[in-house]
Amino acid sequence: MAKKKAKKVKITQVRSGIGRQGGHRRTIRALGIKRHQQSVVHELTPAIEGMIAKVSFMVDVEEVE
Repeated sequence: MAKKKAKKVKITQVRSGIGRQGGHRRTIRALGIKRHQQSVVHELTPAIEGMIAKVSFMVDVEEVE
């Protein structure tokens, strides 16, 4: 049986963390984003999906190959 290839997503912070709740800032940090306008690539897992949902108003998400 062939394994499915995991989808990858590019996550870019587009809104500042200044003045946001601590949980939102910690979630951005947990995604590996250290500064505004930085992008990171992650495999799309349920955990990553949940983090993206929590800070969806602060990030842009796009699929990469």
